[in-house]
Amino acid sequence: MHYIDKAREQLVDLVGKVVDSTAGSGNSQTLTISRSRSEVEQFWRDPGRLSEVLGDVAEVRSTEPNNYEWTLNPGADEPTKWNTTLVEDDGRLRFVGEAGEDSTAQDSTDDPPEVELTFRDAPHDLGTEVTIRAKTPVPDILTGAATFKVLYRARALLQTGELPTLMHNPSARQAAR
Repeated sequence: MHYIDKAREQLVDLVGKVVDSTAGSGNSQTLTISRSRSEVEQFWRDPGRLSEVLGDVAEVRSTEPNNYEWTLNPGADEPTKWNTTLVEDDGRLRFVGEAGEDSTAQDSTDDPPEVELTFRDAPHDLGTEVTIRAKTPVPDILTGAATFKVLYRARALLQTGELPTLMHNPSARQAAR
């Protein structure tokens, strides 16, 4: 009977992943983070932690409850601002921009750009599976690389308390003269 239960669990997990991968538009990436689901969900609600994970790409601040202002390229002469509303559903968080806020959206519909995070308990009590989907005006390949980097950095911060970096990494190369 144990093998049947295990097979059933694996099948349900596989079907969930297939359904999730075909739902919605935009890129998606999934990673397992060995932390509780509540801890992982709370992490994504914290604008300070989001800014840490995004590094020099963007800064995030809360303008009022459930409203976030994203400043893309914060060091630029004219940084881009993106205002979102945090929408919480069962097992997911969505940062939704205003419809028509960016006329260069990927598809021709009037759907607003958004970042969606889905949370699911990982199999075998290994933590939380986090899937991030981004529907943005940038090309899919850039969005895919960026979403993976954000998830990877978030996982590192949650699991170790540190962000991965190559800064101050010793090497065998001589300094340029």
